Amino acid sequence: MFRRWKEKASILRNINIFSRLLIMFILATMLPIIIYGTLLYNKSSKVIQEGISHSLESLLVQIGSNIEEKIEKVRNDSIEISYMDEIQDILVNYDTYTERMINNTKVILTERMSSKYVFDNIVSEITLYTLNGNAINVYGSDAFRLNLTADQQAKFIEESRAGNGRFILRAMNEDYEERIASGVKVKRKNIVLGKAIKKKKDGNIIGYMLMTIEEAKIRNIYKELSNNMSADMYVLDQNHIVISSGDDSAKVGGIFTNKQILDRLGEGRYLLDTGKEDKIVYNRKINDNWILVSVIPFAYLHSDSGLVMRNFIYIGLIGILFGILITAIVSYSIISPINRTIVGIKAFETGNMDIRLHVDGNDEVTILAKQFNRMARQISRLLEDVRRAERQKRKLEIQALQAQINPHFLANTLNMISFIARMKNENAIVTLVNAIIELLRGSMKNDSHLQTVSDEIELLKNYVTIQDYRLMNKFDVAFDIDPEIANNLIPRFVLQPIVENAIIHGIEPSNRRGLITIHGYQTKRKMIFEITDNGVGIHPAEFPAILQERRNEGKERFTGIGIGNVNSRIKLLFGKPYGLEMSSKENEFTTVTIQLPIKRRDEKNV
Repeated sequence: MFRRWKEKASILRNINIFSRLLIMFILATMLPIIIYGTLLYNKSSKVIQEGISHSLESLLVQIGSNIEEKIEKVRNDSIEISYMDEIQDILVNYDTYTERMINNTKVILTERMSSKYVFDNIVSEITLYTLNGNAINVYGSDAFRLNLTADQQAKFIEESRAGNGRFILRAMNEDYEERIASGVKVKRKNIVLGKAIKKKKDGNIIGYMLMTIEEAKIRNIYKELSNNMSADMYVLDQNHIVISSGDDSAKVGGIFTNKQILDRLGEGRYLLDTGKEDKIVYNRKINDNWILVSVIPFAYLHSDSGLVMRNFIYIGLIGILFGILITAIVSYSIISPINRTIVGIKAFETGNMDIRLHVDGNDEVTILAKQFNRMARQISRLLEDVRRAERQKRKLEIQALQAQINPHFLANTLNMISFIARMKNENAIVTLVNAIIELLRGSMKNDSHLQTVSDEIELLKNYVTIQDYRLMNKFDVAFDIDPEIANNLIPRFVLQPIVENAIIHGIEPSNRRGLITIHGYQTKRKMIFEITDNGVGIHPAEFPAILQERRNEGKERFTGIGIGNVNSRIKLLFGKPYGLEMSSKENEFTTVTIQLPIKRRDEKNV
């Protein structure tokens, strides 16, 4: 037996002393910690799980109350609106109303609604319908209104009539709406409240009202809680139609299809086996018609129990680290400079050119560190020279481009023309010249090739104004830009060439009135712009030539920058994952999708 132990000891001697001491200390420390932590975890896990479960139920009750409160507020507001003198009068005497009178009614209602929803504008649109089917938009933007199909509109009004003053609530998605152009579908989720409006005096129905509630206003009530718990949350009506959903698996306005959950809607709380992981389902009635369904990972109930276990592990690790520190002192003087040298070389290899090794001795490792520092400084100087030359090259290229059109001279001249036109009350000329001036000012900026999305949109609006006068009001432009991306950074003159291409090659050759929609938003990783026109379209075979800048763009363009140039610039600045994509159907539409990285004001320019 002694011989066996001696053989095992000889094997251990092949390991350095530092490693042997470290292993012994870890084993002696970890064993009691593991035993104690396991016992404590088993005792506390059940208590913590019940506490979290009760807290969740309370939160879900509060969420349900908040949703019901919002819907009840809209319902009460609809009663007040339906009995407004202006609403009663316009529905009864619509045939005698002029466009100006309708607009006055809209202004009055907008002022009242704005005061009601100063903190939470839950109602986005209000539309009245006369008994003859005439639609009157009395609240909300006219650019992207709810545009129900004829069948859906007739069905909803009929349900409102049959309700005889009761409220009809329906969830609707893009499948319920007419498209703005063939092949183009704007994804929207709304909850629509409809009711018949009765005359004050005799109670006869004189028209109908549809109030549109953005589904996101309901989803925002439970969104944060859902994200924190990685939970799936849905609001369903009595017909199992999805009123609101926290994810894309259940489509708002569609039928909820999860049979496992539907079969047990009457149960308050139960464990659901999905085959991958266990989940807890909470069902909570919101009102007589709606139910809130929350599907929460079972692991979430154990999250605090895991925290208890981790705390004990951390305490043990602190003890182990203290022992490691004592053990490491013996060999620190040798290992430390070698490790610092390895770390520095690896950091330099990954691109950290500013790294310098700490020099505090006179041995061989110190000599190596000094040589490395000298080499790093030389390489950094060479790279800085290259960067300086590249910046100078960019500056010269910008100056050369500006010199071609001499924008300062043009701007000063146009300012003089604008002043003379203003003196003579030529407002159209003033508007056009001012738009040209602002566009030239945008082209003269050379401090950076990036600017905010809001600045790019303003530049684009000035360009659209010029083209609108040139083509004598032949087209409309609708902007749908998410406010969250207003301060994001974007390369200058990225949107303008796309819109210019849509006007020149899409709208001008068409024999119908043009419409260009500009939709900007961001996902988790990208910023997206979708520019769609209803012009003559492009054959798909032409896409490669356009995106690779092989198609002649002509001399009538403002900057000479075409779609291919924009695509090349984006890929050079940000890499291959970004750039332009095109889709089109001849004689119907063309859509150009721009994909850019999300960059903020405080980030360094590329």
